[in-house]
Amino acid sequence: MFKEVFISHAKEDIQYAEDLYDFLNENNYEPWLDKKKLRVGANWDFEIKNALKNSTFVIILLSSTSVNKRGYVQREFKYALEYSETKLHDDIYIIPILLDKCTVPDHLSKYQWIEIGDDDYRKKILESLNYQREKYIQSLPPDQISLNDYTTFSIDLKSNVKNIDYNCSLPLFHKNNYFDANYINPFIQQRALDIIDVYRKNTEDEIIYFQNPENSGYLEINGTVEYITKDYLSISITYESYMGQAHPHTSIQTLNFRFNPETKIGFNEIVNYDNLQKFLIDSINRFGNEEQQEVLINYCEYITEENINFTFNESNIEIIFINQLPRVIMALGFLSIPLNKIDHSI
Repeated sequence: MFKEVFISHAKEDIQYAEDLYDFLNENNYEPWLDKKKLRVGANWDFEIKNALKNSTFVIILLSSTSVNKRGYVQREFKYALEYSETKLHDDIYIIPILLDKCTVPDHLSKYQWIEIGDDDYRKKILESLNYQREKYIQSLPPDQISLNDYTTFSIDLKSNVKNIDYNCSLPLFHKNNYFDANYINPFIQQRALDIIDVYRKNTEDEIIYFQNPENSGYLEINGTVEYITKDYLSISITYESYMGQAHPHTSIQTLNFRFNPETKIGFNEIVNYDNLQKFLIDSINRFGNEEQQEVLINYCEYITEENINFTFNESNIEIIFINQLPRVIMALGFLSIPLNKIDHSI
């Protein structure tokens, strides 16, 4: 709900539009782009106007071409302005993006625009979309909020190290009739806070790499809802960082819950086995590819009931080995196990 984003553009700017389309798709939005959505033989005038009317947001790509071009792109601008009349004054609906140093048309000048060359322009667009979407969702009664109507939030890094490119995006659940969001959200926040706390304690003097002001690093924390039903929730949180070491660091932590009542569940609470190490080795031999069979068995001893990370959906459970593997073989660290081949309680 509230995920529909119409992308208005001149055909000469299609590459920018497609890049934005892919970015929005990757971030749990539902973009509409004529090249992607119009079917052969469709009444394109009707389809475009209908898509505009039913969109929660309109992103307008402004360029020297689009603002000076007669034709349908101007009609899209006018339709968007017409539909904006139904919004509140403080609603975010039209988001102009400047692709070059063009002049913003007078009728769009009241909307805060962003230049495509701005630092973190995609992040800023996403923040605006998430902000408005959260406003819409919070205005709904719980019985109108579906399982997938979660938004995202970020936790400030507040690091003493200045040259860190930081991004944090975590799922935020809202009051609903399926589970207690106030119980689930703190678990997610705490996982991220544990990592953030480490970086807040670091200073530039403690990290030799940052003593050179020209050096920079990054930290990304991204939470993904892998599976959600009225009975279960499975989440992965990926941490990517580089602070001057030989290689970037990647790790994944997972959170899994059963509802009614809400409880955090471990691997041994949904998969039945006598010995974890034996189960892992048997599963690698049964379900891993040749490379995984050769490599992963050597790392089973490092996985325990306390540190095993896994996600699941309606058909598979995935055991994540990457936290135990050297970076060079990290791609082998995801073992997918069909649920219909093991004894489980999902």
